[in-house]
Amino acid sequence: TQAADVLGLTQPAISQHVTQLERQLGFALLVRDREGLRLSPAGSSLLPGLRRLVAGNEAIVDQLASLSLGTEQILRVASVASFAAMFIGPAFHALRPRFPSHVLDIVEIDSEEAFQLVRSNEIDFGISSVFVPSPGLLFEPLCQDGACVVLSTSHPLAARSELGDEDVLAEPFIRFPSGTTSGNWLAMMSERSGLQPKTVVEVRQLMTGCQLAQQNIGLTVVPEIAARSCPLPGLAVIPLRDGLPPRKLGVVTSEFHQASQFENAVLSQLREMTWQSQGVQALR
Repeated sequence: TQAADVLGLTQPAISQHVTQLERQLGFALLVRDREGLRLSPAGSSLLPGLRRLVAGNEAIVDQLASLSLGTEQILRVASVASFAAMFIGPAFHALRPRFPSHVLDIVEIDSEEAFQLVRSNEIDFGISSVFVPSPGLLFEPLCQDGACVVLSTSHPLAARSELGDEDVLAEPFIRFPSGTTSGNWLAMMSERSGLQPKTVVEVRQLMTGCQLAQQNIGLTVVPEIAARSCPLPGLAVIPLRDGLPPRKLGVVTSEFHQASQFENAVLSQLREMTWQSQGVQALR
């Protein structure tokens, strides 16, 4: 009944559509029991994919609606979250007077995802900390940053001027997945010290990790730009004594891509901002 009301159809029409779809798929999507109507196991397994499909279609509808309202250009960018917050957003804001009708579409990704998105023309450019020379892809270095420890200001180590591997790995640790910059740095620290981290939580999102550190659930190691993009009250940032290989961030594009005037302006603004940013080493 609720579905019929939302879609503006009758309940029998909804039932007929569901029956036809189940016949085409070869299995039931809905089952009825004492608790009422619910998804079948097969329907439940399909739900995440269908939600992603609907979300993608909504994005297309939004873009078409923007175009119908006079939008001249939509710039599609994929970036690690910290760089998007620190640089891409401010760059877009600075250019708004020149490009008032343009729209910025940002997808937050892990670095490796940028390559496939550029190859498939799903984005105009990507920001990545990883680049392996590949036919048809170009990489322009922008900046680099190092590792730092993020922890609560109430943590016993928060007053220290720097921390060693043994200090960090002896504490409850908030871990990021393997393959991320933070995950790779943790593996290096563990290997060179011979110590294993005391993982209490594994997270994927930067903000979640910083919020958990703020609550003194554990500490974590993140890139400096990432720490600066999450300036939460009660959060301390301390450098690592022994250092780690820096993270190098740059722009990934396709050599066949024709950049718009708006895209070129955004890239130019990003070059200028990374060059001027304090605490971030620009790569030129």
